Amino acid sequence: MRRIKKCTVFLLVLCLLLNLAGCAAAQKPLRVTLVLKTVTEVAEFWGTLLSGVEKAAEEYGVELKVLTSPREIDIDKQIELIRQVTADKPDVMILSAADYDRCAEATEEAIAAGIGVVAIDTDVNAAGRACFVGSNSYEIGLEMGRAMASYLPEGGKVAVIQHMLTTTTGIERTRGVLDALNEAGNIEILGSFCCDNSTEQAQTITTELLSADPEIRGFVCTNEVCNVGAANALVELGMGGRVYVVGCDNSQRQIQFLEQNIIQAIVTQRPFNMGYVAVQQAVRVANGEQTDDFVEVSCVLITRENIVHAGKPEAPVPSFALSGFDRSRFRSTPKNTHNFGRGGALLRPAECTESSEILGEFVCICAFRCRGG
Repeated sequence: MRRIKKCTVFLLVLCLLLNLAGCAAAQKPLRVTLVLKTVTEVAEFWGTLLSGVEKAAEEYGVELKVLTSPREIDIDKQIELIRQVTADKPDVMILSAADYDRCAEATEEAIAAGIGVVAIDTDVNAAGRACFVGSNSYEIGLEMGRAMASYLPEGGKVAVIQHMLTTTTGIERTRGVLDALNEAGNIEILGSFCCDNSTEQAQTITTELLSADPEIRGFVCTNEVCNVGAANALVELGMGGRVYVVGCDNSQRQIQFLEQNIIQAIVTQRPFNMGYVAVQQAVRVANGEQTDDFVEVSCVLITRENIVHAGKPEAPVPSFALSGFDRSRFRSTPKNTHNFGRGGALLRPAECTESSEILGEFVCICAFRCRGG
């Protein structure tokens, strides 16, 4: 009888331990690895995007690991990092691919190993990636090209400075710009010139083009880096405000150039939102939920005419776009909220950090508040 009691106690303890182990396993946080092209270069975009990722990871209890290359154009290094992720086997990898095609094989290896893949900002040509979170790069290009055409109603010579030849952002934005300029009918397109994501190279390209042809009327630049490089060149040449510059992104330097009329317009993305939403989608993927192939984070055109200093809001603050989102169960956003950030206000980062309401209709942009579009 005593032996039976001992066996019974042993079995009860064993069951209790197994249950505790099961609970611990059930409570184990999702592991997500973010692979970025870089956060060490001059572009503020990546730091802001990373802030959005970190905020969402904190709110959803995600265990986050971040891997980056020293430079955006270091494609081999990024492929190495992707394979490192495959060996580490997190639940999901969030990837901003430095090369649409060359990163595909390593990404497919990660997918084959059971790792969910969410592409962010730039897509990857990998079969089985769960979704892409980002802006519509072709539409950004169209917006930039049409803005430039609006400054040149009588036509003129325009050059395009492209940040990279290998990413979907570089390829699609440039395609959109060229289509819009051709659509105008009176613009002479001098060509597209790649600066390899270097501010210095963009400045050199701009200087050399203007030295060879002083009649150039405008430059369209496909990201923050080449936009600032072109603006720097105009300042050095004393041509600020005489040659039009339209760009993309919203760094503090770009906003300063915008106020000085060195840059006339920028299409601003919402990198904080982009990072935050990517983590949401990663959670969906890890939980086996359905995701849209393209989760769009929209953009807005900013000019001197619609920019207003902080403290003078021009638009009401809309309600949180993700109301009803049950974070405790890692539920994902409703389908009808997948186009984030239409309209609303642009806020200083200090005003954006405490609440996920930023995802509704806000976007962080330097030290200014603007009317959304």
